[in-house]
Amino acid sequence: MAATPAAAPHSARWLILAVLATGQMLVMLDVSIVNTAIPAIARSFQASSSTLQWIVDSYALLFAGLLLLSGALGDRFGRRRLLGLGLLVFIAASIGASLSNSATMLIMMRGVQGVGAAMAMPQTLSILTAVFPREERSRALGLWTAALGLGTAGGPLVGGALVDAIDWSAVFWVPAPVAALAFLGLRIVPESRSEGQHKLDLPGAALGTIAMIALVYGVIEGHGAGWASAEIIAAFGIAGGTAVAFLFVESRAESPIVPLKFFRSRDFNGSLVVLFLTFFALLSVMFFLSQYFQLVQGHSAFQSGLRLLPTAIALMVTAPIAGRLIPVLGPKILIAVAMASAVGVLAFLTQLDVSTPYWQIGIALGLFGMGGGLAMPTVTDTTMAAVPVNEAGRASGVSNAGRQLGGAIGIAALGTVAASLYTSTVSDGLTGLLPAALVDQVADGIGAAAVVARGLDAETASLVLGASQPAFVDAITTVFLIGSVFMGLALVATLVLIPLRQRTTQMSDSELLGRERPLPTSGVPRRALEMGLARSSPQKVGEIAIVHGD
Repeated sequence: MAATPAAAPHSARWLILAVLATGQMLVMLDVSIVNTAIPAIARSFQASSSTLQWIVDSYALLFAGLLLLSGALGDRFGRRRLLGLGLLVFIAASIGASLSNSATMLIMMRGVQGVGAAMAMPQTLSILTAVFPREERSRALGLWTAALGLGTAGGPLVGGALVDAIDWSAVFWVPAPVAALAFLGLRIVPESRSEGQHKLDLPGAALGTIAMIALVYGVIEGHGAGWASAEIIAAFGIAGGTAVAFLFVESRAESPIVPLKFFRSRDFNGSLVVLFLTFFALLSVMFFLSQYFQLVQGHSAFQSGLRLLPTAIALMVTAPIAGRLIPVLGPKILIAVAMASAVGVLAFLTQLDVSTPYWQIGIALGLFGMGGGLAMPTVTDTTMAAVPVNEAGRASGVSNAGRQLGGAIGIAALGTVAASLYTSTVSDGLTGLLPAALVDQVADGIGAAAVVARGLDAETASLVLGASQPAFVDAITTVFLIGSVFMGLALVATLVLIPLRQRTTQMSDSELLGRERPLPTSGVPRRALEMGLARSSPQKVGEIAIVHGD
């Protein structure tokens, strides 16, 4: 039989992990800090719901669209090099976002931030895979995931304080020094790349990016432009056509940006499906709850950040514990518990009203964070063990693209549902009571309604808020119900596709292609495994050491 052990451990691997975790934290920090500033941005630019979605999704969309190319570039030209370049781009874009004088400019700068994040993010995971041996990697991934919690916690708190004290533009100064700190830490990170020289699959990268952008554009703008309009039909047509062309190109490329052989692995497929469904359903939770706390319950940006804190704390505490539990309980159990918890949280959130007590929401958010802490390192560990180390960059790119694309489409699709329901309810409630032009303004979004109410007399403002706030709550509770259905699908996918036990060694090319028997899992007695490996002799293949047994 053949085995593929993990890469040789690096002597400074835990310090390297600190640098990589800082880069990981940066990505989540930028998402959470912007969510806190969304209501202030809405008031500043009188932004519609569609514009607010684009401020969030321009980052997520280019992030997802370029992850595939970035992973391949890291494998080819050096993962540390791409990480450093991505951090520099991110720093420049953060400064540009803070200086934006229009919603359009802010959307553009957010997109450039997404480019920088796409260049950096896959490298953190592929470098981690390269420097940590297989037996330590789940622990490392637990700490790496805990950085998500730190970013989630720090974003709303720091961002909320800055929005209250200065204005929304101040929040974009925060990611810049964090990125600079990670950049300085690159001095201790070793360079790594795929030993084989790969031609860049530029046609595949272009087609994949166009398909994702066209798809999300159609979902976001469908509500405003009309689902049957030529613009939206064209967007979906381009998305479908380029997706088919992408698969055709990838099946024939010498070095595809998405090696289709990855999808021979059931572990890889299961992890990707669970990631997509999870982020589709859950990324919108923070997006809507931040607006709920501020625009419905009347809390400040900082107070809103405090109210989102249980999720981050629970994730930070649970993720390192999950890293140690993966070898003991196995991926299926941990991820299934996390998915079931998320279904319960979303089911509870469907019962929100304008005055729901915070203690109830806080408990739900804590359970939400606990589920994330259990699932994220477990899914990531399962994904990265299911492909050869030599192609870790590509695998990281595909995994992160699935996650970010799920989040981008989720916010776009669920945001469109919420906007449509809100507009319909407000229009029905206020038509005949207020001038038509004023009704149209209020119906454009909860942020626009808050701005309009400030300029009205007390009686009319009360009428506007009395119609807009319950309408917004009704809209987002419907979204949470849809989200619970998707989390239920993620639970089913977990039970069907995720392995019961953790894979103890790294997948090899020959095993992935079915030319060797799979290595025993952690369910095999340790003594038997040791005896089999003791009679083996190593042979170097690329960056992977292949062990041939009897």
